[in-house]
Amino acid sequence: MQVKSLDETAIYDIGHAFGYYDDGVEPGLISMFPNREAAAAYICGYVRMTLRGGFLHATSERGEGFTAYQLPGQKIGLRAGAPLMKALFRNMRLGDMLRAGKAMARSGAGLHDQMKRAKQPHIFVGMVCVREKYQGQGYMRKVMDIAFAEGDRLGVPVILETDAKSKCSKYIHLGMELVGVRDIGEFGKLYDLIRYPESSNENGTA
Repeated sequence: MQVKSLDETAIYDIGHAFGYYDDGVEPGLISMFPNREAAAAYICGYVRMTLRGGFLHATSERGEGFTAYQLPGQKIGLRAGAPLMKALFRNMRLGDMLRAGKAMARSGAGLHDQMKRAKQPHIFVGMVCVREKYQGQGYMRKVMDIAFAEGDRLGVPVILETDAKSKCSKYIHLGMELVGVRDIGEFGKLYDLIRYPESSNENGTA
């Protein structure tokens, strides 16, 4: 179900789940921030952006799990993007922004950028989250099924990128394929994954 409003407790829960995630192996993108609380606050800004943009979806009205995705051709307007930019500048130091930007640039274009340049329709999943009190109860599959069902309906691939091998393995278990790994230096690696629509496994990808 599409989420049109969300209370601050739920927004905080999503931010905390991301900011304090630690697989104990890879630093991940949260290491771009000065601390975990700053990373969590940035994610809260991302959630507010997806709410404004109409990209946020939940497993049910209880909000056990959430996903944010862009449909083919769907763009983020300036008004929608404002909370994210505010969160970025409040929670990341300028030097860290520059260092992170250089690392991302050196890593090369991800699958999302490649497919956009090739004008290949796809659904880009920007966030997947199960609130901590619901983790380990099968909700991650339910979250991903929201985006997968939309991909099947439109006949387009669903893609995402993640910053830890442990997360990558979970997505593969749920039916995605690993198509690329990018080195982002001190921040670890980014894993590009794709899931083709069940109606056809030949819809566009690079």
